[in-house]
Amino acid sequence: MKKYAWIFILPALLLLAGCGEKTQTRSGGEAAAKKEGVSYPELYQKENLPQYKDASLVQIITNGPTLKEGVLLRLESAKDVKTIAAYYDDEMKKIGWTMPAVNTPTETSYATQYEKGDKYVQMTVSQITGSSQTVTLSLMQK
Repeated sequence: MKKYAWIFILPALLLLAGCGEKTQTRSGGEAAAKKEGVSYPELYQKENLPQYKDASLVQIITNGPTLKEGVLLRLESAKDVKTIAAYYDDEMKKIGWTMPAVNTPTETSYATQYEKGDKYVQMTVSQITGSSQTVTLSLMQK
């Protein structure tokens, strides 16, 4: 049974590693990130997108220098899924992004998409453990 587990684990690890794309991993929360000079990528900041203060930016995967290639962020937070979902839904609405479909968060997961012009952000929030959530944000241009 153990030898078959690697069939599933190896592809998952490659996917998390960005499949060979330019990957930057940052740990230690905002305070450590600021000390190291780490911040949200320029493509994300240019769009003036929300930066959730109750999460640590743990991984930045950029596929290229423009939004056509996109940027993927992974954050971790101790806040619950519903709180995180409400924050992003409210903040994105305030800055003019729309949601083509309104989704309802559960206790353990949430997925949605925001759109503005020819750009979109796909977001998922998933419970990792009983007290930790992972937030994935993918920003791209159509």
